Amino acid sequence: MFSVRTIHPEENRVEAASFDLVPPLEQGQKVCELVGDFLANRPAEFRERIPFLNRVELELQWAAASGGAAFYAFFHAGETVSMGVLVSGVDATSDSQMLEAWSGIANPMLGADGAALLQAPERPLMMGLQMPGYPELVPALQLLSTALASVYFRAILALEAESRAAR
Repeated sequence: MFSVRTIHPEENRVEAASFDLVPPLEQGQKVCELVGDFLANRPAEFRERIPFLNRVELELQWAAASGGAAFYAFFHAGETVSMGVLVSGVDATSDSQMLEAWSGIANPMLGADGAALLQAPERPLMMGLQMPGYPELVPALQLLSTALASVYFRAILALEAESRAAR
């Protein structure tokens, strides 16, 4: 399981959900496969258009850090429409550094309640910020970001299990 927290700054609201690492439905598995194929053989940092989307043009900016933490942002027509972090729980220091950097980005957009909205002890965790003004993109962004988290966390947790077994 992994947790997802999506912050809607214009409403000062957080949606919380949990998902299986491997989606139980075939459609979810297929989306994860597409995302996994897209991420394969890419560098730790990149920004590229997502080629498998037919009806909407989105770009993904990705930056993975050592220790199982990563930053992502989705862009549409040059505008940021969603961004967030993934923290796996594998390395507490890496998680802490990513969340600290994330707070520096997110807090100015969240105002006085920012610190409270960013509190989330669950691991693995995807914490995202949904930008206002793009309601038609929300379903696609939720599906893509959740698939991204599923693929990433499965890869990180598998690597950690291999590392532990080798010790």
